[in-house]
This record gives sequence, structure tokens and C-alpha cells, in this order.
Amino acid sequence: MKVICNGTELSEALSKVIKALPVKRINPILDGIKLKAKGDVLSLYASDLELSIEKTINAEVLIEGEIVVPGKTFEEYVRQIKDEDKITLDATEKLNLNVSYLDSYVKFKCYNANEYPVYKDVSQDESFVIYKKDFKALIEKIVYCVATDDSRPALKACCLNIKETEIEGVASDGFRLAFVRKTIQNNGQEKQILVPAKSLTEIGKLIDDGDETMTVYVESNYMMIDLFHTKVITRLINEAYINYDKIIPTDFTTEVTIDKNLLQKAINRVNVINKAEKRGVVKIEIKEDVAYFTTNTSDGDVNEKISIGLKGKDLLIGFNPKYISECLNATSDSFVTMFFKTSTSPAIIKGEDDSWQYLILPLRISA
Repeated sequence: MKVICNGTELSEALSKVIKALPVKRINPILDGIKLKAKGDVLSLYASDLELSIEKTINAEVLIEGEIVVPGKTFEEYVRQIKDEDKITLDATEKLNLNVSYLDSYVKFKCYNANEYPVYKDVSQDESFVIYKKDFKALIEKIVYCVATDDSRPALKACCLNIKETEIEGVASDGFRLAFVRKTIQNNGQEKQILVPAKSLTEIGKLIDDGDETMTVYVESNYMMIDLFHTKVITRLINEAYINYDKIIPTDFTTEVTIDKNLLQKAINRVNVINKAEKRGVVKIEIKEDVAYFTTNTSDGDVNEKISIGLKGKDLLIGFNPKYISECLNATSDSFVTMFFKTSTSPAIIKGEDDSWQYLILPLRISA
């Protein structure tokens, strides 16, 4: 293999595919990025066997071929020379890649590309079309809610429930649940899939918030998105998800509408005082047209007062302030509405429409 390519394009491509490298070593060759030169393009590919990312760039291909180069070191080095207009990648010497630019060069010890796992190609028979900005928003509004422990594998994933004209995105760690609904054009059968949170996070980073549409392909245990010169494939989790329709309450006695920015600032200040606490809690006392947000810790006390719009009964309830903060960070709505039934029942936070909602379990507090 021997190619000439632009430094900026090569560096940008590497910055995308490197996201698929394993966090922990699985197999030494998976620490590498596969380079394949064919026709007039250079393809870069990385995988941790759960998430795979492929990126292609234009290149002057002098000799076709492929090789696997140490991923992190190669990406970091290319980043240092990304301003070079022409970088030559020469893998004609067995298991070595010579990178030359101007009068300088570096040699990387490489792996045989034949030993790299076979690239999984996903069937395009079943798919759905969605606006990029909608899919990006769906991911951002749910992915932070997934569980981080291994006791319930299904909760380490986000559930995508593909219906006839819409898709529901759901994530939960057992203490809270985020739900988002977006319109789609369905070109396949309706199904429910579980996508690993890491994969969905990286997909969200690759998608811009433009008005263009994108196609998502689903085949048995895999999902693929194709973004022009970038292709992402993720393995799905084969587990049953929680029946979230039965978890989300619909009967409430207290409804509070509040300025999102004021609420966010108040919760952030509560979080500052709560940092040293193993079990941080914010008490919310709702009285007529005011909500009081208080916390008492060894580092100090906070008492925030915010005007609200109230329908229903007064209430005193407690929550983990971090859970409220993360929900508010994920929405750009100007106002949110909080729904309560009792001080021990799950509460719901909604935006200015019914496209998303957030369930959060309360904490027991003393009056």
C-alpha cells in the first residue's frame, strides 16, 4: 500500500474512527486502525467488536493494499503534522508503515491486515429515515440516564422502539427514566432494539444538528448509520427491556411550571454545597406560587426561592439534585413542568410539548 493524502483530512478522519478503539485491551490488533487503499480513496477502520467506525477520504493511491497501524500513537502523530498538504503513507515494507512529509519521516511497526476481524456489513432491507437534528436530540435527551453497573445489561443500553411513524427512545438506571418521541419514515418492520450507550454516544457526536435526513439500518443484532463518508455499525444487546409504558405515571395532584434557567441555576448552587455528601438531597417545598429548594450539609445550607405557576396541592418532596441537573442540561426548553402525586411517588418533568419526559424517583426526607 502506498498513498498520498492531505494532512488535515487524514487527522480529522483519525479523530473520528479512534472513538471505536477498545477502552480495555481485548486483542492487541484491535488497538490498531486498519488502513485500506483502493481506487481513489483511503479507508480508515476501527472496532472494539461492539462499535465499529469506518471513514473514507480522498487520496492519490499509488499502490493498493491494507495494513493495521497502532491507533492512538498514529492518530497523535498525524495530529502533529496535520498542516502538511501532502503526507505519504508507504506500507510496501512488510509490517511497517513509513509516514513521510517534507524531508522528514517516521516508521510505525504494524500488524497484518489479514488478522484483523472481518468488517460486518449490515443489510439495508430494513431501515428508517429521520432528521439528523431529531436523532441527535433523541440521543442527547436519554443517553445520560443509562446504568453503569453490569448487574442489569439491558439498562446499560438505550431502548429504541421503532414504530410505524415514530421512534421512542428510552433510557433508565432504575432511579430515573428518560423518554423521547420523534417522527420517522419507516422502511422496515416495527421492532424494539437495545443500543449500547457508548455506541449511541459516539453516533450522537458524529451527527450534526442539520435539517438533512439520515437513514438508520437495522438487521437482527446490528444497527448501522451511513453518513456520506462515515459509516458506523454497532452490535445490539439481546436482552428484554423494562415495560416502561407501565412505569410512567399519568395521574397527578400537583403541577408546577417553572423557568428552566432559574431552576437550573438553583439546582447547580445546591449541587455545590452537596458535593461532599455521599447521599445528596434537595428538598422542594411547594407553597402557592413559590417553590423553595433547600439542602443542609456539613459544608453549609442553601435556600433558593423561585416563583412558579401552580395547579393543585402544596407539597414537600426530596430528590437527588444531580438527577434534576442532568435532565435540565439535556433540554433547551425555556420552561419545564413538574408533575407530582405524593412525596413518595415518582415525579415527571416535561418540556413545552409531549415529545420528551423524565421520570425521577424521590428520596425519603424528614419534614
